[in-house]
Formats: sequence, structure tokens, C-alpha cells
Amino acid sequence: MKRIEGEVPFGQMLLWWLDELQNERGIPVAELSHRFDRPYLAWESVRLVRNPFFNKGTGFEGYLVGRTNSAEEALDYLLALGHQTLDSQTRLYRHQHGFRRRLMQTLRGERADLDTLQEWSVTLGALLARLRAEMHRSPQAEAFRHETYRQVEGLPPIQYLEEGDELKQVYEIRDAEHPSSPPLYIDLNHLRSTDQEAWQVAAEIGKFGHPLVREVLLVDSH
Repeated sequence: MKRIEGEVPFGQMLLWWLDELQNERGIPVAELSHRFDRPYLAWESVRLVRNPFFNKGTGFEGYLVGRTNSAEEALDYLLALGHQTLDSQTRLYRHQHGFRRRLMQTLRGERADLDTLQEWSVTLGALLARLRAEMHRSPQAEAFRHETYRQVEGLPPIQYLEEGDELKQVYEIRDAEHPSSPPLYIDLNHLRSTDQEAWQVAAEIGKFGHPLVREVLLVDSH
């Protein structure tokens, strides 16, 4: 087992919103979102230990098994995905420069608000829906996804710890059973300047699927 410890994405801001939910609903923070643990642990398993292409990936790579033949091809695909996302935001919010700036600040973890969290969450959902719809082209990707979800079955729920004004998390994922040769390591500084923001989108957007982010957005929508 690989034990992961660290801060929850947007932890300080989420902690305030979650405290409000606890006051309103009487549910402890640690019990709010375990219904979303399984897909997040599957995502993290691919990102950190089962990644077929990169030393530390994005979480999307499982969908590319059988569709891209090398780490370099996978990188090109993910950069294209990031560019398409940024281009779409530019078209949608052409005259809302402030909102586009807030979106990038939220992506980088510099700030957050419900509107930008919601926008990135919807974007992530749309990307995943498209990739799942395309999985019929690759039986290998379907098999990889099935095995990933099999491996997260029975894992303990994510634990949350409040330390002052910080929100920490601890969870476990299974180590790779048959580690392959060291995959490609992506150094942001070695990418072309025009590709760096695109890679940030691909690498960071998965945190908008974090169980506590989903919990807050779900409750806020009701």
C-alpha cells in the first residue's frame, strides 16, 4: 500500500464552507463525502502509481491506453486537451477577462470561489464524459479502467484532519503490482511556453473531482 498524506485542495476555503454545512445539517466534515471516494481513489491510483506513461501523471492516462503508443504521444494528446479547454474558455468568456483570470488563479490553487470551482468541475465532467464515450475504440483502455476500479475496492475511506485553519487528508492506494521501466517525467520548465498552461490544465483539473469539492458543489446547487 502507498500512503498519501497532504493538504486537501482549496483546504482553507473548503473548511469554511464545510463548517457551514455541518452547522446546517449536523453532519461531521469527515462523514460528508465518502460516497465520492472510489472514483477519486481510482483517479489518484492512475495519476500516482498505475500510470502507464508518466512518472507523475494527470489521471487521464488510463483512457489513453491502446490509443497512444508512447509517452510522447500521450503528452501530445494531453497538451491538445489542455489547449482545447483554454480555447473553449476564451470563446465562452471572451468579454469576461476577470472571470478567465480567476479561473486560472483557481486552477493554480491561488484562490477559489464557488463559481470558478463549478466551472472547472463542469469542464472536468465534460472531458471525462467524452473520453468514456470514446473508450469503445480501445478494449485495452476499458480493461485498464476495470482493473483500476477493482484495485480500489476495499480501500479505507479518505481521512480528514483539521489542523488549525488547514484541512489535511490521508488515504491509501495500492502500489503497482508489476512496476515497468521508469516512465517519462514531465518538467513544466522543459515544455514550450505555449504548452505550459495547457499542461497545467491537464495536470491540475483532476482536483476539481475531489470528494469534498464535489460535496460542496452538490449541496450548493440545491
